[in-house]
Amino acid sequence: MIHLMSGEIHDRSWRRTSLLFLGHFINDGYGSFFAPLLPLLIDRLDLSLAMAGIMGTTRILINSFTQPIFGQIVDRMERPFFVALGPVLTICAMSMIGTVTRSSQLFLVLIVGGIGTALFHPAAAALVGGVKGAGNRGVMMALFSAGGTMGAALAPVIIIPFIASFGSTRTPFLIIPGLAVILAFALSLRGNLPIREEHSHERMHIGDFPKPLVLLWVIIVLRGMAGVTFSNFLAVLVTERGGSHLLGGAAISIFLITGALGGLLAGRISDRVGRKAVIFTTILLTAPFLLLFLHGPSWVMLPSLAIAGLFLFSSTPVGIVAAQEILPGKAGLVSGVVMGMAWGVAGLALMPVGWLADRYGLVSVMTWMALLPLVAAILALFYHDTNRETA
Repeated sequence: MIHLMSGEIHDRSWRRTSLLFLGHFINDGYGSFFAPLLPLLIDRLDLSLAMAGIMGTTRILINSFTQPIFGQIVDRMERPFFVALGPVLTICAMSMIGTVTRSSQLFLVLIVGGIGTALFHPAAAALVGGVKGAGNRGVMMALFSAGGTMGAALAPVIIIPFIASFGSTRTPFLIIPGLAVILAFALSLRGNLPIREEHSHERMHIGDFPKPLVLLWVIIVLRGMAGVTFSNFLAVLVTERGGSHLLGGAAISIFLITGALGGLLAGRISDRVGRKAVIFTTILLTAPFLLLFLHGPSWVMLPSLAIAGLFLFSSTPVGIVAAQEILPGKAGLVSGVVMGMAWGVAGLALMPVGWLADRYGLVSVMTWMALLPLVAAILALFYHDTNRETA
């Protein structure tokens, strides 16, 4: 009987995670429409590059720094309906992006879209990793994380041909398929909700976080700075080295997709050997391939970038699960801190990197950013692996 119950819990966990993969794919896919449409928006709204950067940063900050707040709310809820509400807001807001005629309208679209993403992420991550009977948390979190990465990677492939075929004013029609998928997702998920772990309704503040979680957060921020800056400037780096704009766009997709695949592999390995070993090894191996991409011969540019992406992003789901294991019962809060707040702080590096690149050259500045994973790997040596202790 116990074996049958365990098998049922295992099957339900995988069904739930597969559904959350789909929700993550849709949410982050729609949420990533801004970057590929930026040239069109700059021309239509007569935006300066500075204003375009401020708008992108605004969305990142709203998304990132509200996630811990929504995560605390999720931890206090019996049924986290944010997991369905968030994508609805993201889909409806970002599908209007082709119709904006004023910068104020674009700000509103990005703000609502950012809030939608902030609602979804901690609620969904809590359902993946913060539940009873989830013995393979690492690989399940990796599957969930891969959904968002693949959605972001495929967003340009979807939105640019759509506008080329139907015009930018038709983007609101994208609301229909998006909401249809989310409705099916929500109805299916309703029958696969988990037995939640016991959790405290007590409020926590940043100062109350245990030292291992603070150290893990710093590691994720340093690694995130490399990931965010390289993702943002990849197309420019490729064209500076003689590649075409098409090759620059392909480089972004390669970087993200190999990262998603690496996350799936790293999640499974971390369930067997522990979170610390995977976090340390993957982050340590990132720097050499980033440097090879920047300074190696042109024929190794894309292969080295693919391997760098595989190592750099593979520790993302492992870090989320490690944080949840440090504070059991606070899955929503810690997911918001390491998924949202950490990436938001990492995203702030874009402004100084751009400023320094104008003065000293982009390749020179990105060489220093490529060394940040080495610093993160050194700090990972001092990280306390809760998962191995428990095992």
